[in-house]
Amino acid sequence: MNKGSKYRILSLVTTLGYIAGPAFARIDYNYRHVEKRQITTTTSCPIRCIDFPNTACGGTWQTCIPSCTGDSIPTFTPPPCSTTTSTTSCPTLCIDFVPNTCGGLWGTCVPHCPGDPMPTPPPCTTTPNTTPTTTSATTTSCPTLCLDFMTNSCGGLWGTCIPHCPGQPFPTPTPPPCTSTPPTTTTSSKTTSTSTTSNPGCYSVAPNEYPYYLDQLKHQGLWHLNASYPVYRNVKCWGAKGDGVTDDTDAIIRALTEGKTCKGANCQNFYVPPSLVYFPYGDYIVGKTLPIYRNTQVIGSNSQRPVIRANNYTFVGSAIFETKVKESIGGGAGDFITLKGFSLIGGNVPRQRDFAAIRWNAGHASGIYKVQTSMSYDTINNHRGIVVSGTPHIWMSDVSADQGDIGFDLAAQAGTLRNVAVLNAKSIGIRITSDYSLTIKNLYLYNTPIGIDASKVNLGNPNSQPVNSLVIIEGEITSAKVFIRTARGGSSTYPTGAGSIVLERFSVAGGVPIVQRDNGVNVYHPSPVNSFRHVTLWAQGRRYTPPDYQVATMQNPITNPKYSQPILRTEEEEGIYYEKFQPAPSFQFYKASDFISLRSQGVKGDGIADDTAKLQQIFNLAASSGRPIFVDYGIYIVTRTLIIRPGTRIIGEVWPKFMAAGAYFTNPKNPHPVFQIGLPGQTGRVEIQDIVVTAKAGSAGAISFQWNLNGPGIYNDVGGMWSTHSVIGAQPFSGLEAAQCSHGARPLSKCVGGFMHLHITRHAANVYLENNYYASAAYQSIQPTPSQPLDVYVGRGVLIDGSPGGIWLYSIASENSIMYQYQIQNSANIFASGLQSTNPSFQSNPIAPSPFSVNATLSDPNFATICKAHTGAAYAKCAKAFGLRIINSDNVIIYSTALLSGQDNYAANCPGGHFNCQLVMISVEKQARSPVNKLISIYGLTVRGSRNTLLMDGKTIIDSQKNAGTSLALPVVAWFLVGGTLPS
Repeated sequence: MNKGSKYRILSLVTTLGYIAGPAFARIDYNYRHVEKRQITTTTSCPIRCIDFPNTACGGTWQTCIPSCTGDSIPTFTPPPCSTTTSTTSCPTLCIDFVPNTCGGLWGTCVPHCPGDPMPTPPPCTTTPNTTPTTTSATTTSCPTLCLDFMTNSCGGLWGTCIPHCPGQPFPTPTPPPCTSTPPTTTTSSKTTSTSTTSNPGCYSVAPNEYPYYLDQLKHQGLWHLNASYPVYRNVKCWGAKGDGVTDDTDAIIRALTEGKTCKGANCQNFYVPPSLVYFPYGDYIVGKTLPIYRNTQVIGSNSQRPVIRANNYTFVGSAIFETKVKESIGGGAGDFITLKGFSLIGGNVPRQRDFAAIRWNAGHASGIYKVQTSMSYDTINNHRGIVVSGTPHIWMSDVSADQGDIGFDLAAQAGTLRNVAVLNAKSIGIRITSDYSLTIKNLYLYNTPIGIDASKVNLGNPNSQPVNSLVIIEGEITSAKVFIRTARGGSSTYPTGAGSIVLERFSVAGGVPIVQRDNGVNVYHPSPVNSFRHVTLWAQGRRYTPPDYQVATMQNPITNPKYSQPILRTEEEEGIYYEKFQPAPSFQFYKASDFISLRSQGVKGDGIADDTAKLQQIFNLAASSGRPIFVDYGIYIVTRTLIIRPGTRIIGEVWPKFMAAGAYFTNPKNPHPVFQIGLPGQTGRVEIQDIVVTAKAGSAGAISFQWNLNGPGIYNDVGGMWSTHSVIGAQPFSGLEAAQCSHGARPLSKCVGGFMHLHITRHAANVYLENNYYASAAYQSIQPTPSQPLDVYVGRGVLIDGSPGGIWLYSIASENSIMYQYQIQNSANIFASGLQSTNPSFQSNPIAPSPFSVNATLSDPNFATICKAHTGAAYAKCAKAFGLRIINSDNVIIYSTALLSGQDNYAANCPGGHFNCQLVMISVEKQARSPVNKLISIYGLTVRGSRNTLLMDGKTIIDSQKNAGTSLALPVVAWFLVGGTLPS
């Protein structure tokens, strides 16, 4: 494929294993990098290894053949069945925690070939326990459920506590009679319960099932408003069977929704409580759409992926799963939804119905991981795999779509899809109907007529393109009529900057036009047209490059002025950007006793007690012992810096909150980190997943995360943070809620919540960040409707300060900080994909940097100097947060941005028009101070609401109005800056 090296393509190898119901063969897509194999062949084509189901013998078989890109997958005859299995050539299978008939657990390691039966436990050696198992819960054995904030007929609030077993119908107790004086206070919530687990002992691992650590742990999540509320829910404990026969709809919906919603007057100020809904291995039949509300993790076993299938023509609803973030719950800082680890099958639903496996509108702090969809096989059908609409931000990783009319149907402002595969879509692999800027990385398309359709046009005078910018890096397409379909230059030439495309390091089969207009004209179909082509870098759109930075419209290959250094890529020759999957799945072979549970160690997490000393003690133990920490859901009060030493691994249950509080965090002239990852000079690895750092009012000196650790390089497993967030404001116990911090509240000091979200210091290197959200809340997520706008003040967003790299930022969002959302200074070797930001809508009331002051040591922007040429309203427009600021840095590679201005003082329209919400979005400074060329590359640069997109040392380089895109977005296909002098 490249210079004689041969590869085994593992990105879309099918491993088909039969499960309940002969009509479906389960498809597992192994998303990995192209794996190098030193195989000598007689042809110039790489080796492709494919696994097939052996329908006669069961199991799978494999063959490896030379296969050129563009070849269709051939049909093979499996080898004859063997009456005996040679165990010497079979891999070793180790299983553990399997229950035997005696009630104990056993394990073994045996040779095991595909199709062999699972090993069975040995006979009992002791007398089995004859005590009968209780099959139905009684009220005496059930946990206590406390219900508060309920309204009686007098208009007052009351509460009660009653025994309630998981899976039972949600109770509707009768309120007490009215008294002459209605109560004005709520019943106190109980916070002394030590467990909110699903009914203990309700589910045991089946003989053919591998246990998964997540269900072996003692779950003790504590919701502050109801100590008996069950945070953790195993769907089989709530009545689901997963046997491929029983209709599990009602049981699963109860597990997903019980206690998550409310109706009527008692909803006022109702926070959506957290829940982790776990699906053990099984084949779950459902007959209506499964709703997912905010603050929910829906996770399938990583040991054996569960299957959920829509039943048939009687299915009620338009999707198997659907997020419900906009239904009577309100808007706020993040949606906090995870869907992970499922095979979803919708092929039994009639083909003519508009049906999808997933309908997704969740935004920040949310994501889809390791999900496969299989839809209708009919040549003509209306099925889609995953439909995304109406969201500001998307993140998907390791997702695939098989069959259906369209694999992925996307309408979103920004985000990243990584490790995506589409197989056998009847019309379109990926359809994009609107975006500001989107990155797709590691994309594999097989046997679909149109790979990507980005040709949507909104009819008008003139016709306009709602797809602003698309960046595709790394991947392959075979067996298609066209790779990318665009409206730019075809049915639409408006707006000027819309329809931008960047394509880098992508393999395209022979005979497949790479880019084609919607009128059928090929834009890019290079010779030899009937042979494999490898696209190094190609783009269409508008481009700014040195030395004069004059705009140029382009549709042609690009030669990057300086190839990014190998520190960011896994292989020097192939150039695959480094990525690392969430650490949690690697725990699948851990026992429950391998984890350290915070609550089992006596940490309260009740939002009241100071947990600092015990937290630090446990973090030290985890670092020295190598045991991962499981953080039960709760609100953990932190009054001093928590030092996270090398070797620490932390995973949270539905994003537990660590809340900075107390005098230690109040001084902005002497700020302190809440989480300090490594001390300066330390080396090693730290992994953090699924937690939130927040703060109480007055924490003007709190830095949520400070990363000092010099971590191992890409060949030694980089450390980092996954789905780990800093959200300040609109949190329980924070004092930064609607009652205190509605827009215009004074004094400003009472609504200050943080000094900075994330500081990567000069001591830090090799840091990996994925799907993290750094924000101060603009609204409060409460029922029945969101609060009025909030003014919550955090001084700075993300600061990368003097780091030598490598640093990887995958789908990071930073919002509403006062001075900037991102600042990169004196640093090098930074990769970013899907960089998104929104500036605060309360500015210019107050103007930046108020209520903070400039910290020269951190190179804060000095707005008094920057805006000195302006007065009055023009000064107010200038003194607003930067979306991105880059100072004296090298080898900064950014793929797609959506940097958005907020409103002006929450007004519906900005003074002076749509392009005038603020003066400048991006500032690049001091790049010309070194004789060595310094590279900044931004592909798919999109800005909204700023009069000028980019200034360099104060000089306008990109004028927003000259690149106007759809919905006020201003896309530029590519922009490079190499050190040197400014144009005159």
